[in-house]
Amino acid sequence: MEKDIIKEIPSGLEKYLGIGQMVLPCEDTIREELQKVNKGELITLPALREAIALQFRVTTSCPKSTLKIVRFMMEEQNSGAYRVINGKGELVAKDIELQSALLKKDGLEIDNSKAKLKVVDFKNHLKSSNNE
Repeated sequence: MEKDIIKEIPSGLEKYLGIGQMVLPCEDTIREELQKVNKGELITLPALREAIALQFRVTTSCPKSTLKIVRFMMEEQNSGAYRVINGKGELVAKDIELQSALLKKDGLEIDNSKAKLKVVDFKNHLKSSNNE
C-alpha cells in the first residue's frame, strides 16, 4: 500500500509553495478527500491541496503529485476525481472530453468557447467548507 510522504519544501520552491513541509499524498488520501465532494459540487485543485495539507498539519500538498494522482483517478468515474478543476474553473484532466461529459452528467454546464474548457459559474458549485 502506498503511503503519504512528508518532505521539506525545497528552497527553490519556497517562493511558490511557502516555507516548511509539504505532503506528497497517496491515492487513498486523495480518494478520502474527494468522497467529501457531492454530486453537482466541484473542488479546485488549490482547495484540495489545502485540505490535504491541513490534514497533515503541513504547509502544502505537492502540486505535481496531487495533480498526477487526480488525473490518474479520472478514468475511474466513481472516484469523483472528475470534480476537480483548477482555480480558474478550467478542466484539468488529460482527457478533457471525458471530464466534460462526466461534469455534464452531474448537471454542470461547460463553456467550450475558449481554448481551455471551463465550468460555467463554477464558483456557485464549489464545495462549501464547514465554516461557510
